[in-house]
Amino acid sequence: MRIAQEEIFGPVISAIPFTDVEEVIRRDKRHEPLGLGGGMWTRDVSHGTGWAKGLSAGSVRINC
Repeated sequence: MRIAQEEIFGPVISAIPFTDVEEVIRRDKRHEPLGLGGGMWTRDVSHGTGWAKGLSAGSVRINC
């Protein structure tokens, strides 16, 4: 999707469904130069912290 491949200015959020966290990390690795920031919502913050370390974004927010 264009919104996931280009820098978008403005108050925009893209929510892309996924099957498992490994799928998210695989998608991230295909588009490494584009990872300015990301976010996730989870019930288990310790798992979220581990998953965030696998991403190549400049910053990853958890439950924000």
